[in-house]
Amino acid sequence: MIRSVRIWLWGLVAELEYQLYPWKTSTPPEWVKPEHRVEPDYEQNLNYDWLKSHDEKIGRLQQEMLWVQQEIHKLNVEYKTHD
Repeated sequence: MIRSVRIWLWGLVAELEYQLYPWKTSTPPEWVKPEHRVEPDYEQNLNYDWLKSHDEKIGRLQQEMLWVQQEIHKLNVEYKTHD
């Protein structure tokens, strides 16, 4: 009984997956693009935007780390001059 329910659920999920993702490759076929409003090179643009945002975040973190190191150096110099 449980096995037949699992098989039925698996079939239901497989059909849902097929309805949501009708193509099997990583890039959709040409006939799907107008129907599903897939922009040309959407995936490449998405990857580029993702990489660009991470590059900006890393750059900002590097600048903040340099500022913190400068502030620590200033504090060390002040601490040593007061001794």
